[in-house]
Amino acid sequence: MTEEKAKQLLQKYLNGEASATEIKQVEDWYAQLDNADKKIPQERKTALREQLLSNIQSAISEKKNKRPSLLYSPLFKIAATILMIVSAGLVYWIVNNQPIAASIQIVTTTNAAEHKKILLADGSEIILEPSSKISYPSKFNGKIREITLTEGEAFFDIAHDESHPFQVKLASKLAVKVLGTSFRIKAYQATKKVEVTVATGKVAVQQQDKILGILTKNQRLLYNEETKQSSRNRIEKNTAVAIAFDGTSLPEVMKRLEYVYSIKIVLKDKSLSTLKTTATFNSTQSPAEILDIICSLHHLKYSTIEKDKIFKVYK
Repeated sequence: MTEEKAKQLLQKYLNGEASATEIKQVEDWYAQLDNADKKIPQERKTALREQLLSNIQSAISEKKNKRPSLLYSPLFKIAATILMIVSAGLVYWIVNNQPIAASIQIVTTTNAAEHKKILLADGSEIILEPSSKISYPSKFNGKIREITLTEGEAFFDIAHDESHPFQVKLASKLAVKVLGTSFRIKAYQATKKVEVTVATGKVAVQQQDKILGILTKNQRLLYNEETKQSSRNRIEKNTAVAIAFDGTSLPEVMKRLEYVYSIKIVLKDKSLSTLKTTATFNSTQSPAEILDIICSLHHLKYSTIEKDKIFKVYK
């Protein structure tokens, strides 16, 4: 049930317009509240309280004016109590205790001479290479964004979301886990080999609970399914990935660069957080080169320590 429908049903109950079935449904909700073990976020309580307070007050006022005797009836007391609980989050509880509808699973394949660009619901992009197969949900539910590369090769440019890690499962029982980065997976079943190459950011390659390797920019992991052995090396040339900002605040720009290049950037002055950046770079550029351009745009300076692993930006 949607939040809007839950509110409408509760209002019908208060107005005395609910059917016998609807009355039972509302009273069942009320009876279950004492057993509810889910915590309602405080911000959600506040929003619902503000949204419904005026409706509650007008409904109670209407009852006083039109049907005074109803104010003292048990039915009205339950209804008024329920609506007061709604202001503290009952609608949230009703909606979130309903089963979540499963999203549709989409399967995409390519033939021997075909490339396909796939845009996921979270804004991530995938380039599916020839003779490949991938499956992904129409909408991500839960804490992990998970898809499956059943066969072949794909390049992933994943939208950054720290609270919802992204995972690619492979037929070889390996899994590639990221927060938001760009990488390539080559896993044709006929070769019995898996290759994971990172263009930007950081990924972890796992086999069940065992981590085979944590890779950063321009690093590659090779895994042999027959021998169960893995190895890592560094590559000189990788896919160039766009790093675009459109009116992005300076702290967010720095956070993105930190993740892309596995570095640390410190803004020395809090007033810098009001600055906005609109520019497009690519992953072949060094972080120093990008910071040179950003600092010149905003008339700032920067210094480096620990072999260009930590940058300090200041006026």
